[in-house]
Amino acid sequence: MICFYIVRHGQTLLNSLDRAQGWADSPLTDAGKQTAVELGHKLKSIDFDAVYTSDMLRAIQTAELIMEAGEKKGMPIEKDARLREWCLGNMEAENNAVFIKKVADWLGGASFAELNKRLPDVADAIYEHDTTGMAETFQTIEERLKAAFMDMAQRHGVRENSNILVVTHAFAIKTIFHLFAPEQLSKAGKVENAAVSRLISDGGVFSLEPDLKL
Repeated sequence: MICFYIVRHGQTLLNSLDRAQGWADSPLTDAGKQTAVELGHKLKSIDFDAVYTSDMLRAIQTAELIMEAGEKKGMPIEKDARLREWCLGNMEAENNAVFIKKVADWLGGASFAELNKRLPDVADAIYEHDTTGMAETFQTIEERLKAAFMDMAQRHGVRENSNILVVTHAFAIKTIFHLFAPEQLSKAGKVENAAVSRLISDGGVFSLEPDLKL
């Protein structure tokens, strides 16, 4: 059995400015660093066999602080671009209220709650309206995230029990919900900074526990 502890990075500069953040990157704020340290203390009792992050600065910083606070500083952190956030194209660093309104308008005036349930449509709308040529279709995002988790499961599944820390991003985490526990997606609200979900892989069967209370 493999337990993936999936963490959203700590608060960043762009988060604090209420700006949309995909492939645009920014460092952790002091508050973001503090929540990562606090999470590291909470996860201290878990023996991690591996640590993976996206290749974005904010995810790497969060993983480093978690491991240092948990007295696991020497453990290597493996960076995987497949764990990146969605690319928001020309919507990168846009004010969040403007970003949400534009996407809602593209989808016929959908409410925020509806957007959460229509994740593939949201990604595809961003892709269709992007002018940079960098945004991805939902299928592309889904395929890269699924491949990352399947590779991790295959790599670490030889052990009887493995614990894997994965630090990634809000839309990426919602995509993981869609992949492995779609019934949880409609119940999921905002994925907060430093929130933890646990994805369990047991004999190829996946189950998800969102928003763990540690």
